[in-house]
Amino acid sequence: MAIVSFLFGSGFSIPEGLPGVRQLNQRMGKIDESEILIHTDQHAMFLNGQDDPNRWSRWDERQFLQEFLEFYNNDVLKDDQEFHYETFYDFYSGYLREKENKDLIEGFYKAFNDKHFKGKDGQRDCYNRVSDFNRSFNQLLGSQLHSLKYFEDVSTLNYPPYDSFWSLLRELLKVNDLKVHTLNHDLFFDWIGRHHSDLWQEFSDGFELEGSPFYGTVSYDFPHGDKKVHKTYKVKLERFTDKFDTKLCLYKLHGSVFNTVIYRQNHERVRIKSNYAVRDYHEEVFNEEKKKFEFQHLWDDVSPDFLSGTTEKTKRYIEDDHYIKLFKHFESNLKESSLLIVVGYGFQDPGINDYLINNFLEAGKKMIVIDPYKPKSDILDKYNCDYVAQGVTKIPYQDYLKLIPKELLK
Repeated sequence: MAIVSFLFGSGFSIPEGLPGVRQLNQRMGKIDESEILIHTDQHAMFLNGQDDPNRWSRWDERQFLQEFLEFYNNDVLKDDQEFHYETFYDFYSGYLREKENKDLIEGFYKAFNDKHFKGKDGQRDCYNRVSDFNRSFNQLLGSQLHSLKYFEDVSTLNYPPYDSFWSLLRELLKVNDLKVHTLNHDLFFDWIGRHHSDLWQEFSDGFELEGSPFYGTVSYDFPHGDKKVHKTYKVKLERFTDKFDTKLCLYKLHGSVFNTVIYRQNHERVRIKSNYAVRDYHEEVFNEEKKKFEFQHLWDDVSPDFLSGTTEKTKRYIEDDHYIKLFKHFESNLKESSLLIVVGYGFQDPGINDYLINNFLEAGKKMIVIDPYKPKSDILDKYNCDYVAQGVTKIPYQDYLKLIPKELLK
């Protein structure tokens, strides 16, 4: 059975109504402290009509977030440069990693302290201030890629305007294994893979519920006449097992807005797939001394588990065991694939491009690039590539079939 690989960039999700890079840059490049809330549990969010009764709480973190962005835009970017959230991430994460841009960032930190604390901020040094900023900024960025409908446990058959593309997947699945790799953090294709009636039975993403010892807590007030009954339950959560054993596999190469890193008692890091309204993570373990099972409370990273930064994320490709595993799959899938279909990716990630060239394109195999705007990359001209100047939702089903070599169709 042949293998067909896909690579999705942000352009794949734009017709779904999710923001692309340009929209994210506009939203994240300027944030006023009055627009956001940073809760005492360290979760940050954009206010959308809600009241914040504790505006005094973490006011300094909100103010630092606003002024750090203003400093970067006004004092760091050159006149001909525009804000890009990934380049900005490289700027400050380099400081957290190796004290890069030390003079600039610590100079801003001193000015911030002089302005708001008369030079004496005894609570947070510069490193911790920027760490707090990073946590909140990533949460706010991730919130732009959320949609409540992706938490709905409902099945779907017709999902316009993508129906012709889903039909292509269904047709290819008859005689091929499909390896879908995405650079997107959103939950769109995750939800489709798990809920589309033609796809769900073939879908896997490396996470498994069966046998998982990990749980989260959900609380709910059930209405009962004019009263309410408050209940709290533990719900089992999927954990990453690196098992991709179906015909339609999804590999989220840059992580996801709803993957969570938790820490076992021995400090081992585990990735779980959280769920709607879940909090307080636990692991069910057997206590040898007491000869019984018990729940152990687990700490978690409050920031979502996704990669950002034009250069910072490429370092994680080879440093983080989770992403090392995913990129090994990416490499082997490309080598074994007969066809590569790229949707909505601008070929601006040097690390990803190297994988494409070294493991697929240099072998002379065919790549189809679907994007209404031709990517500014010589890769399309140097290798065996068919460029389709249309969006993923604008191509009729019959035209999709014409793009596919006959030997890959039943």
